[in-house]
Formats: sequence, C-alpha cells, structure tokens
Amino acid sequence: MLNRKKWSIILCFLAVLVAVIICLAKTTNDHLPAPNETTETTVNEQDKKRGPQEKITVPLPNAVQLNVEADGLFLHETKSSAEMHIRSTDQTTIYELLEDKKSMGFVKVTVREIDNGDFFIFTQLENKSDKNYSVSISYRIDGNVHYDLTDFEREKINHEHDHVFGVDPTTHPIGLLKVTEHENFVTNMMLSRNYVSKELRYEYEDGDKSIVRELTSENKNLELNRDKKALTITLPLSSSGKDLSENWMLVSQKPLFKNKETLDEWIEQSIKQYKATNKWYTAEGPYTKLPWSIEPETKMGYGRNLVRVQDQEALTHYEATKERYFYDLMINSVANLFIFQGDRNGLWETEYTSTWLKKNYGIKAPYVDTRHNEKIALFLKQTGDLLDIKELKHANIMYADFLVDQVKNGNIIEVSGGGYLITDYYSPHQIKKTHVSLNHALGEMNLLLETYKQTKEASYLETAKNMKRGIENIGEKWLRDNGDVWYQVNGDFSFEGTDYPILTLEDLMNSQQALEAVGEKRSELFDKLIRSKAAYLTESKQEIPRSVANNLIKQGFGEIIEGYSTGY
Repeated sequence: MLNRKKWSIILCFLAVLVAVIICLAKTTNDHLPAPNETTETTVNEQDKKRGPQEKITVPLPNAVQLNVEADGLFLHETKSSAEMHIRSTDQTTIYELLEDKKSMGFVKVTVREIDNGDFFIFTQLENKSDKNYSVSISYRIDGNVHYDLTDFEREKINHEHDHVFGVDPTTHPIGLLKVTEHENFVTNMMLSRNYVSKELRYEYEDGDKSIVRELTSENKNLELNRDKKALTITLPLSSSGKDLSENWMLVSQKPLFKNKETLDEWIEQSIKQYKATNKWYTAEGPYTKLPWSIEPETKMGYGRNLVRVQDQEALTHYEATKERYFYDLMINSVANLFIFQGDRNGLWETEYTSTWLKKNYGIKAPYVDTRHNEKIALFLKQTGDLLDIKELKHANIMYADFLVDQVKNGNIIEVSGGGYLITDYYSPHQIKKTHVSLNHALGEMNLLLETYKQTKEASYLETAKNMKRGIENIGEKWLRDNGDVWYQVNGDFSFEGTDYPILTLEDLMNSQQALEAVGEKRSELFDKLIRSKAAYLTESKQEIPRSVANNLIKQGFGEIIEGYSTGY
C-alpha cells in the first residue's frame, strides 16, 4: 500500500494536470468564433515585408489557389477576417489597389465554404478613381482536363417594361462548367456574369440613410484557356471608374445537378422568370431590380430586397429535387439574412426609402415591412424543418410575437362589426398609420396560424381569427368591378391599387388550408374572392403558373380554368 506522503504527491500532480487541461481548453475556446461572430486579423510582418504585388494568390478549401491580378496595378493585403454562419464559414480578404504608390481602390475576395465542401467565391472591385481598370480572377485546374460549358443563353430574353419597375436588363448566370479528366468527373462550377454599378446614398438629418445601387452594365466576361497541363477559368472584373464591379462562382467537386432535366428546367425558369430569379449574388446578399419610387432616384435602381434575400425559389426546388445547387443557395441565403440583420435581433429592416411611403406616412429607411419579415420568418423555419437545423426551427415565433405586439401597440385598422388588420409598415418616425394590403394581411394571418399549430399559444390563434374577421367584415368591397381584388384598404376604408396577378390568389388558397389545419372552417368570403380572382385572370388572358392551377383544381375551382393554358 502507498503511504500518506506518496498519495499526497500523486494528488497534487493530478490537481496540477487538471488545472493545465482546463486552462488550455479555455484558451482554445477563447479563440473559436461563435456563429455569426467575426474575427479579424491584421497583416503580419511577413506580408509587410513582401509589400505590394502585381499578382496575389488566395488559398481555397480544395487546396487550389485563386489568382488575382490587376492590370498595371499593385495589390497589397490590408485586412483578413473570418466569420461563422449556420452551416457555412466566410474567409474575407481585402487588398488595396496601388498605382505609383497611390490608392486607387480595393479588391475584396470572400470565400464562403458550405458544410458539404462546396464554396462560393464572391469578388468585388471598388474603383475610387476616374480611370478604367480591370482585375482578373483566375481559377486553375491542373491536369490534362477537358471541359463542357452548359450555356444558359439558349434564347433571347424579352425585357418588357413594367409600370412599377421599368425595364430590368439583367439575365442569368453565364452557365454551368463541367470539368473531366479521362472521362472522370473533376469539378462543377456555376459562373456568373459581371455586374458593374454605382452605390447611391441619401443621408437624412437624423443620421439615417437610404442605400441603392445604380446598375451600369451586366457583362458576359469569361475566358477559358486549356492546354495539356491545365485549364484556367478567368472571370474579369471590369470598371470604368468610380464604381463597383462584382462577380461570383460556385465550385463543387461533385455534380451540382445530377438530373439533366432538372438543370434544363432551371435554365428555362432563369430565362422565362428572369425578373423573379436571383443572379447578381454578392457576399452581402443578392441585388434585384427596385421600383422607380425610390430615394435616391434612379430608373436603374437595384437593392437587397428582403423578399429576394430569402431564397424561397432555392428552398422550393431543393425540397422537390434534392439537387446540390439548390442546397448551396439555401445555405448561402441563410448566411446573407443574418449578415443583413446584423445586431438588429428579431427583425429585418428595409435599407432603401420608398418615396410614396415617405410622402404618405413619413416613413423612410430603415423601416419594417411586415410582409418581408413574414416571408423571412417562414423561409428560415421551413429551412430549419427541412434540413433539421435546430437554430432555425423556431424562427417564426419571434415574428409572431412582433405581430401580437403590433396589436397591443395599436398599429391596426379596426373594422366595423369586429376584427382588425395589422398595418403594412412600421417605423418609429411615421406620422400616421399606413394602409393594409390584402396580401400582407393574409400572409400575417397564415404565419400566426402556422405558429399556433406549432406552439399552441392561444394569443397567436386569437390574433389570426381577429384578422380573418376583419377581412370578412369588409366583405365583397374587396372586389373591383372587373372581378379583380383591390390591392389595399386605407384607414378611411377607401380602396386603391392594382393587385398582384398571382400573389394574393396564392395567399387566399394558403389561408384556407391554414385554417383547416388548425381545425377552423374555410372562409366563405375567401372562396368568393378566389373564384372572382381566378375568373378575372382567365378572362384577361393572364398567365397562371402550373402550381397555382393545380391548387385551384385541388380546392374545387377547376371548372374556372378548364381548358385554360397554364404557364411555367
């Protein structure tokens, strides 16, 4: 047996060992970034000694390097940062552009690695000078490889003028590149076009600001150079001065599309539904066409529209096809949403001013759009449920609480006979309550019903039923003389606005299903509005998407569209 002295020595040694282990664990954990936490590093001494270079290389997750070269300029690394998101990680590096030791701008490279090993490369040239510059972004694949490019440009897009948005001249990505060696699959790459724009800002006296982009051009810039040793893919960033030039690529060592029919359908949708399909992706989110009624004013205004930052199209297509490309877009969308939100926990605020909201209600950026937040909450919850992401499964609850609080705070229009409608927009600076759009009211009601089904919290059901009662007590006044529905009801119960062709019809049908899902009866008024709206669409020969037509048939309205040609 060990005597007391030996036992004391052993116990002291073990105590010291445990203390060292705890200290090491704490030190390690202190250097691990939390989700959505950014860790920045400055340029080290070796980089300082190296100084500006004509060509730099950026390490990538698959052990390949990205080459960045500025024509006639030098590049000098100034900052590097890492940021963790849900199922993805960003590594961002910023390089200063130098000409004769003078700063001409910056090049930013963000590599967003998805948890399946795929990664996006987002690149941006910020040209602060008046000169024309070009930066080459090159990706080299070694070996005696061969490539096949599936070009998305299969037919010319008819860029029609829209009475709200004007003309949207953007198109779609360049295409999907497949690389093989000795008939063995090597790489898939989705390659974007080059988007050149100017950032416009309007700053208000209280420090708030409205931010939009003015599109200068969309360019199909791609160089493919192959010899027996390698294939080099180059996406140039072109600039004409005082602007931003951006592109992106998605790289995978596995097929992004296993099914050729799914790829063909996506290409067709990218052409036919070009206005509704994201293509100008950046590390901070996609940019899409904005209405003319924005501040600063421009007819070529683009912005981070929150309805499009949440990529519902990707979610819908992934759920139906399980294709890798749509998974990557979903995870990218989740990252973009939380990057956009920043430290504004719970809500997403629109970052550009609508001039008609400002004129009518005194609302300017930033402000809360109830429909946009409803769409985001549902997207995050659906993504969480579909992909079993615990952090996202309750994303709708916080927004449902916000809607209940809006009622408590009086941001509603009370309806004679009972019920109320929550106003469309909210800002602490507004001078009066805003209107209520039928599609907003239906969307909010549906979210509350879904959240009640999930939680059994009575306040959600009570609020939803009061909103239903409010819509029903307005009754058939929602209907216009031509059979369509009015877009909005004002505080004095006057009606105005041309409704969306399809959106509100979908909301009405979704509402009926949501009501039945929680044990409530279908609304007779909603059925009347569905019937009238569908008949109006057929009589005015407007396109009805196949999915909407199928839902009409499923809910008993098939005779209205019998023999009617449905769209994509």
